[in-house]
Amino acid sequence: MIEHPDLTLALLDELSEVLRDDIARLERRIAHLKANATVELDQSAVGRVSRMDALINQGLAQASDQRAATDLRDAVDALARIADQTYGFCIGCREPIPVARLEAMPETRHCSSCG
Repeated sequence: MIEHPDLTLALLDELSEVLRDDIARLERRIAHLKANATVELDQSAVGRVSRMDALINQGLAQASDQRAATDLRDAVDALARIADQTYGFCIGCREPIPVARLEAMPETRHCSSCG
């Protein structure tokens, strides 16, 4: 594997730590979202507008849950790429991803041109 010209071991350790923290945060968020995802729609106790609001809120919560699950998969995948020494290269053009982009989005798989 070609080594990334700007990634040092110290920076990889730092990015790995950020990714582990992100994974822990996302796992907590997903657990919280799942615990609060059910919306009871008692037709006799809730007005039509309130039911519509509850359904909209439920849809937003489901979208948030899906986004968190995607973010979690991306972070886990990035840690795996660090472990197998393929991290830091764009999956589109195979060029090194600039360190500034990796620091801003350690889970990224693309350079700014391809992403």
